[in-house]
Amino acid sequence: MLKTMSVFEARKNFSELINLTYYNNYEIVVEKMGKPMIKMIKITNPIKKTLSRSEIMDKYAGVWNVDISKEIVKSTKSFRKNFKIIN
Repeated sequence: MLKTMSVFEARKNFSELINLTYYNNYEIVVEKMGKPMIKMIKITNPIKKTLSRSEIMDKYAGVWNVDISKEIVKSTKSFRKNFKIIN
C-alpha cells in the first residue's frame, strides 16, 4: 500500500513509519513542498553484516601460497632493516 506524507509529518512520526513499512509492507513517499523526495520501502534482501573471524578463515582458506608467504616475510624484514625516520 502506498502512503504519501510531508517531511514534517514524517519527522514527527518516524517510528510509526518504520513499523508501517516493515510490518505492514507500506511504501511511504515523503514530500517536501509537494515534491516527492524519498520513498521508504521494506528491505527484502538485507546486506550481510561483517563476517566473523571463522567465516573469514573459511572464505580465504588456502589463498596464501607458502612461496608467496616467504617472499612477504623476506620483503618485510628488508623494509624494516632499511627504514629510517627523517626528522
